[in-house]
Amino acid sequence: MKSTYITIALAMCTAIPAGAATLDLTVGMPAEDLRMFVRPVNDTSREALVELTADESRRNAKGQVNVNPDGLYYLFVSNSNAQYSLPFYIPADKPASEFSLILDGTTTATSLSDNVNSALNTYTTSQTQNSKILGAKAESLSPEQIRSMLTGCITEADSLIGLGHLPTAVADFMRIQAYIAASDAYRFADYMTMRAKRQLGFGSADILPAASTVLDTPMAASFPTAPQIIIASLPQGTLEERLAALDNIYKTPEIKGRIRELLVSSFIDSFDYANDFANGEARLKAVVEQYSLPQTYLTIFRARLATIPGTPFPAGVTLVDNEGNKVDFSKFKGKFVYVDLWASWCGPCCKEVPYLQELEKDFENSDVVFVSISIDSAKEPWLKKMGQLNMHGNQLWNSDGELPKQLNIRGIPHFLIYDREGKLLDYDAPRPSSEKIKALLQSLK
Repeated sequence: MKSTYITIALAMCTAIPAGAATLDLTVGMPAEDLRMFVRPVNDTSREALVELTADESRRNAKGQVNVNPDGLYYLFVSNSNAQYSLPFYIPADKPASEFSLILDGTTTATSLSDNVNSALNTYTTSQTQNSKILGAKAESLSPEQIRSMLTGCITEADSLIGLGHLPTAVADFMRIQAYIAASDAYRFADYMTMRAKRQLGFGSADILPAASTVLDTPMAASFPTAPQIIIASLPQGTLEERLAALDNIYKTPEIKGRIRELLVSSFIDSFDYANDFANGEARLKAVVEQYSLPQTYLTIFRARLATIPGTPFPAGVTLVDNEGNKVDFSKFKGKFVYVDLWASWCGPCCKEVPYLQELEKDFENSDVVFVSISIDSAKEPWLKKMGQLNMHGNQLWNSDGELPKQLNIRGIPHFLIYDREGKLLDYDAPRPSSEKIKALLQSLK
C-alpha cells in the first residue's frame, strides 16, 4: 500500500501574549482536501485546538500550538474518506524538530525513531488495528477471543512502558490510553454480543483493575471519556453518597472537581421537581456548602421550578418571530396554549407537523391556541424548515437557548399546555399524533 509522507518542522518561539511558549509548525500537505489540527494533550479547551492553515502553494500548512511541559501532543488529520488521531512527543526543552507523518490508508505513524515515539506509534497502530477487527467481527468472535483482545490493550501498554524507559508523563498517558481503550472496547463488545443474543461471560472488572489505580492522576483529566468511566466505577447511591465515595477513593483535585460537576449536574437534570422541590433544594444547598461549589448550581435548580404545574411560563426567556420581533408569552393570556418545542434537525419533530396543522384546523376559533417554539441554535435553519413544511400561525424561535434549560427538557419534540393565566397545566402533554390529544384539548374549560 502506498504511503504518504508529511514533513513537519517545529521550532520554539514566543507567541502573543508575550511569554507564552509555542511551537511553530509547518506541515507538507499531500492532498488539498486534508485538514490538520494540533493541540497539547494537557489542554482540552477549544482554544487549544489549532487548525493548520494552507499557504498559497497549497503544499504546506502552518500554525502555532502552545507548548506542553510534558511534551505530548495530538495531531488530528481528516479528509472526506477518513480521520486519524496520533499522539506524538517533542520534549519541551528541545528547540526544534523535523519529522514526517506516514499515512498508509489505515493508520498513522511518525518517522520519529526515539524510544518514546516508537512506543506511542507501536501502541496506537496496534490498537487501531484491533478496533477495526472488533468493529467488523465482534458478533462472530468467541468470548475467549474478545477477552484476549481486551486484556491485550493493557498488557501491550505495560510491556512497551517497561521496555521503553519512558518519561513519567508518557508512561501515565499510555496507561490511561490503554485503560480507556479496553473499557470502551468492552462496552462495545458487550453491546454487539447482546445484539447477537450471546453473552460475553465476563465483566469489565475481570479484565480491568480498579479505575482509581489508573485514572486518579491529573493526566486522566485530558481524556474526554475518563470522567464517565470514573462515575460508572463509583458505588451506586444518592448524590451525597456518591460524592462521599468520590472523596474517599480519589485524591487528584482535577479529577474530583470534574466528577463533582458531572454528578451535581446529573442530579439537577434528573430531579423530580414536581414532587419534591423543597427537599431537593435543601439537599443541593447542603452539598454546595459542604464542597464549596458555585452558587450557580442553586440558581439553575431554582429556575427549574418552571416545570411544576401551576408555575408561570419562564420569565426572561427571549422569543422572537420570523421577522425578528420579540414576543412576550403573556400575549396568549386568556387562552389555553398548546406549546410545541421542536428543532429543524429533529426528524420526529418534523413528522408531527402535519398532525399539528390538522389540530389547528380542528380547534380554529376555539379557546386553544397553538404555539411552536424552535430551539435551533441558529435562525436560518429554522426559517428554512418552516418554509419547507409550510408552517404557519404562531411560529417563534428561542434565540437565547434558555427555554429548554429552564423547562428541564431532555428530548424533543416536547409538548406542554398552559392555562388561561399563563400557568403550566400539563408538563408532558400528548403529541399531536396521539389519539388522546383531541379529547384532552376539548376538555379544557
